Amino acid sequence: MVHVHNMRVCYVGIHVPCWFAAPINLIIPPFINTNIFARTKIDPSALVQTLELDVRSVTSIRRGAEAKTVLPKKEKMKLRREQCLQKIEAIKLAEQKHREERRRRATVVVGDLHPLRDALPELLGLEAGSRRQACSRESNKPRPSELSRMSAAQRQHLLEEGRTRFQELLGSPAYRASPLVAIGQTLARQMQLEDGGQL
Repeated sequence: MVHVHNMRVCYVGIHVPCWFAAPINLIIPPFINTNIFARTKIDPSALVQTLELDVRSVTSIRRGAEAKTVLPKKEKMKLRREQCLQKIEAIKLAEQKHREERRRRATVVVGDLHPLRDALPELLGLEAGSRRQACSRESNKPRPSELSRMSAAQRQHLLEEGRTRFQELLGSPAYRASPLVAIGQTLARQMQLEDGGQL
C-alpha cells in the first residue's frame, strides 16, 4: 500500500530511509479510460443473427452435406483393399499402355501405299505377255464351268485372264470412242466363246 505525504512516497509496512524518499513534483493525472468502445452504441438486436443457407460459407455447407457413416472395421478394411486393388489396376493399365506405345514407336511406318497400288496394274500388264504364253499351253485342258468345282490354281488362272481382258479393253481405241458399245461387244464375244466351248 502506498501513501503520498508531503510530496514523499511512503510505503506502508516497509521502512524506507529518508534519503531514498525523494520529493515528487509530478501531478498524478486522473485515470485514463482505455475502453475504445465506450462511445459506440450497438443495438443488441443487431448482434443476434441466424445463418441462412445462402449466407453460409462453403466450409459450413460442406460440413452439413457430409453425413459421416460409421463403418465397422471389416467394412473399412474391405474398402481399403478395393481402393488398393483399383490403384494396382490403374498402374497395370498405365504400364500396358506405355508398353504398347513403345511397341508402336518401334514398328517401322511403311508410309503411303497409294504409289504401290497405282504401280500394280502396270506390272500386271508387263506380266500379261508371259502369262499368255503359259495360258495357251494350259488352254488345251478342259475347264469346269462352275467355280466351286475348280481348284485354287484354276480359279486364279481364270481371274488373271479376266483381268488381262479388262486391261486390254480399257486400252483399246473402241473403248475410248464409246465405252458402252465396246463393253457390250466384248461381252457378246465372250459369251459366244463360252457357248462354243460348252457345245
